[in-house]
Amino acid sequence: MNALLQKPGLLMDEGRADLLLIVRGIAALSVVLWHAGGYLGPYPAWMNIPGRTAVWLFFGISGYVIAYGFVHGRYKVNASDLVDFYVNRSLRIYPIFLTLTLLGWTTETIRAGSSPLSLGDIPSQFLAIQFDQDYMLNGVFWTLGIELHFYLLAPLLAIPLLSERRARYLWIPVCLYSASIIWSIYAFKKLGWSFDGRNIVACLPHFLAGMIACRMTAHTRSNNSRFRWAFASAIALIVTTNLLYHLYPKYFWSPIGVVLTDVAIVSLVIAHASWAGGKSTAVAVLTMLGTLSYGLYAWHGYWMKTLPDLVNHVVVLAGLSLFSAYVTYRCVEIPALRLKRVHIARY
Repeated sequence: MNALLQKPGLLMDEGRADLLLIVRGIAALSVVLWHAGGYLGPYPAWMNIPGRTAVWLFFGISGYVIAYGFVHGRYKVNASDLVDFYVNRSLRIYPIFLTLTLLGWTTETIRAGSSPLSLGDIPSQFLAIQFDQDYMLNGVFWTLGIELHFYLLAPLLAIPLLSERRARYLWIPVCLYSASIIWSIYAFKKLGWSFDGRNIVACLPHFLAGMIACRMTAHTRSNNSRFRWAFASAIALIVTTNLLYHLYPKYFWSPIGVVLTDVAIVSLVIAHASWAGGKSTAVAVLTMLGTLSYGLYAWHGYWMKTLPDLVNHVVVLAGLSLFSAYVTYRCVEIPALRLKRVHIARY
């Protein structure tokens, strides 16, 4: 998950509304709806976004945002910039991660009368030192562990994107993406892995899709016609994956579902780069939803574990999670982001 302190948008020109931030907010809300009974199929299949699709979109957007910092010169691949990069990423993820982990630990200890964690659990539950991500105190945090592992790899993955030669900045990442898909097929057939893998290797294609799309659109300017077809393509692809999940799940849980989602990510990035933006009440509300999306996602996991009956009251769960997200945005996220080491683009 990502946001800038100076403004809530995901790296767009001043004054332009941010499509990817809006998408991220909608994706976070769709995860809440999914966990609060959406998986039972109460909504039409074509519009019922599975939680897994929403998470894959998160990963793609993160790939775009992290690549943007390197492609546009905010960070160089040198020791001092990499230190700043890792400090800044830690300040983005860990404050909410640790706040809710500690809150969950306290809540479960009071409820059970003893700690749910042993000393040996601390590295995995607090520092994401585990391969297959699994969190006892907040089940949705597995995605944050994967994000943290991606950050470790991101500077290395970004190096080909810095080349001015198309053969390097495009084809090397595309080859890496293809290799990751081939590996997922091999791991599924020979090693018993799932396409629902909760580790960085299984989820790497989605991050790579966002990174590739970032480089593809590095010099893209707003264009209404291109925005319309790219956005329409993304919606059509997401509707297709929704239908596959609900009606033909064996195709969703396969390279078909993975690649269709990743093409949707690329289409959304193209639409994002092509959108001239606009100001309206709806855009302002959706932008705020995107700004609170990290907290919304994290808090709904806490509330579902603490008050399990909330899954039967989607409006209450969403409202309570949004309110909690706003409080921690003001009291935790903003103070933490003020500590970030500022880097401006250096072309």
